[in-house]
Order: sequence, then structure tokens, then C-alpha cells
Amino acid sequence: MNYEHFKTGLLIGLVGLSIILTWQLWTFQPNIALLEKSEPITNGLNEERKLTEVIEPEQVVIYRKDDEEVSIIPKRDERYQEIYEEFLASSLETTDIVVAGSFPEGNQVDGIEIIYPTSIPIDIFLTLLQIDPESIHLPIEAVDRMFLYGEPSKDEVYIQILSSQEGRVIELESSFSYKSLHKLTHLAKDEFITATPLDAGKTMASRLKEYIYLPVEPVQTEKISYTTTPLSGEFFMQFLFSDPSSVKHYYQPDGEEFYTDGNRIINIRNNGDFMDYSNPLLSGNQEKGSRHIIQSSFEFINGHGGWTEPYQLSNWVSYESRDEVEYRHHIRGIPVYSFHGRDLLSLRVSRSGNQTTGYVRPLFDLDANPIDAVEMVELPSGQALLERLSEQELFTVRNLQRVSVGYEMTRRSATFVTVEPHWFVLYDHRWQKVTFEQEEENLDELE
Repeated sequence: MNYEHFKTGLLIGLVGLSIILTWQLWTFQPNIALLEKSEPITNGLNEERKLTEVIEPEQVVIYRKDDEEVSIIPKRDERYQEIYEEFLASSLETTDIVVAGSFPEGNQVDGIEIIYPTSIPIDIFLTLLQIDPESIHLPIEAVDRMFLYGEPSKDEVYIQILSSQEGRVIELESSFSYKSLHKLTHLAKDEFITATPLDAGKTMASRLKEYIYLPVEPVQTEKISYTTTPLSGEFFMQFLFSDPSSVKHYYQPDGEEFYTDGNRIINIRNNGDFMDYSNPLLSGNQEKGSRHIIQSSFEFINGHGGWTEPYQLSNWVSYESRDEVEYRHHIRGIPVYSFHGRDLLSLRVSRSGNQTTGYVRPLFDLDANPIDAVEMVELPSGQALLERLSEQELFTVRNLQRVSVGYEMTRRSATFVTVEPHWFVLYDHRWQKVTFEQEEENLDELE
């Protein structure tokens, strides 16, 4: 009898255990948090660009023959982009290339001058126009400026291409719309910024004029504040090191940190504001890179989606076996500089031979919208700027290379920056800020 009771109890226990296990199976929810932690670090860096988005003119200038006036189109004006996009979509007729006698033709015809911030190698220039460099030969090595003008009797548009370093200008026919050019050059005067051309006499040939265009009236622009979002140094470690698992991460007593695999190194500096990557060469005998530094650096940054802001080509230099390039951040079409301290809003890539040996960039993004009400600021006219420069001892207009409204960035805190407009000049190959307050230094060299 006791034996039967034992079997009955055991059976009831097994049935109960089965019910409990079944219930746990039905209600089980897998914990996927650990899986999520193993995902690659992207940190929002997925911004790729087209070459035409990072190589843009710094100025587009309209010439009008009737009133002998010139006007600057602000970069934020939609017609600035329309002009450049139409130019990029046009083709070049190379059957009749002419070595022109002067540049620009602006005193004689209506036209549009397009000015780049630095020389654009001819192969890169043709690539912008979607023209195979192998299919066309232009007797010029680089492009600094262009001038498009119309021939009313033929309903055609011609383009002059100027190379400053060569002191040479060629002229050829363009498919740019004559109707569009005529419409733009006949807009009302108050549509754009009226300017005065200043001939600094920089070119060897007096017939080739690289005018500096100074606004006749004071310039209205904004002082803006932004919050910032940090970028992960570990993300760049994963991209820049061939074997991230072999990389060591160290902290310095001064608060800086670095990643290294024994050869390459990423230094995180200035409380995490920017990184400085270095990849020393094992051999100093490096041949010249097979592709231009602009093309290779563009592909390098695109390779990790590093265009986190609207950066644009601002300068490049080439030595015997080393090349360097800089892309500068723009806000509302205006270049941004850090003045006192490290320049935090530019991408700089260096190369020896075909190998990228250096990469310096900020480790923060400006958030999309300003956090405060935008404050309007009035900058003095171009003539007032020139008078201010003339007050400086030993100043000579011949050494004045460029004039630009720019933003000076000030880091207010770890998550807060302000950009304030000033006049900047490229004088004797150095960018300097021009101040108008007597208590401040008149010219400050950019670092």
C-alpha cells in the first residue's frame, strides 16, 4: 500500500515539474544586451561626400558691362550653388584652344568670375566636370580662377582659365547656358554685394589680374553659439590600425591619452578636443605618390565617413616626397578658424610616397542648430579694412593675397562653442585676423 502511494506521489511530482519547465520555456526572453555591446563603434561617422562637395569656389563674382560694376554672390545664396552646379554640368569645346591675352575680360563684357581658395590641379578640375583627364589635353597644369563671358552675336559662352603659378591663361568654348549667364549678370544691383576690385599686382604679367574684391558697404553677418557632441577616439583606432586587437591604450598624467601598436600612434589631445595620428615610415626613401594628395586624401577620409561637418578644400602643398592638404570647416558658407590655441576645425592629412603618415582632426561635432538667438554683427567695409591695414608699419598691398570674412571659434566649455565673425587676410603667406579696436593688436597671426 505504501509502495502504491509512493508511485502516485512521484508521478504527481514529475507532472508538476513538467508544468513548471514548460511555463519557463514559454515565458523565456533572451537577454540581447551583451550582443549589442559587441557591435562596431560607429559614433555617427558615416558621412561620405562627392568630390564636388568638398571642392568649391571661395567666391563667385558678377561683372556688368553697362554700369562697370562688380558684385559678389554670397555663398549661402541659392544662385551661387545654381551657377556652380550648371558650370559643373557644362562641357568644354577643346578644338580651338586660345592662349588669351588678358584676364579677366570683365571690363569689356558681362561675365562671371569663379575663384578657388587654392590651385586645383588640371586632372582634378577635369574630374569635377566629369571629363576623363585621359581624353583631353589642356596646356595648363592648374586652375586658380575662371572667367565665363558671353558673345551675344554668337549666343555662345567662352571660359578663360587662369593658372597663377604659370602666369598663363587659356580660353575655350563652354556649353554653359548663355541665357543663364545673361540673366544672372542683369539682376538688380541690390541682389548681391557690390564690390570694388583691388589690383594687388601679385602676378608677373600685368595683363593677368587676380583682383581682391572688397565690399563697398559694411558686411552684415552673425555671431552664433552651438553645443557640441564628442566623437570616439576608439572609432578611429579601429579604422587606422591594421590589427586593432594589438593596440594598447594609455593615459598620460596630464590627462592626454594615446593608442599605439608600437609603430602607429593616435594622440588624443586638449581634453579630447582633437586627435593627432602619426604613422612613421620605416624607410625615408619614398617615391612621389602616384595620385595627387587631393584625390588620395579625399578617398582616405571618405573611407571612414569622416566628413562630419561641411569641410571644404582650403590649401595643399607638395614637396619632393611629402604632401599635405587641409580641409576647413564652413558655417553658412563662411570658413571657421580657431585663433588662440590649436586650430580645431580643420582636417589635415599628410602623405609620404603613397602612404598616409599623418591625420589631424577634431573629435567633436557642432550640433545642427544654434542654441541661442543669433546676434547680428556688422563688419567694416572693404575700404575701411584696407585703411586699417595701411596703418600697419611696413604694410604693402603687394603682399596682400586674400581677404575673407571668417568665423573665429572660441571653446567656452567642453560642450559649448561660439563663432564670431571677423575680417581675415592672407598676408605674405600667413592668415591673420584684423581687429579694429584700439586696445587689441591690429594683426594676429593664425596658428
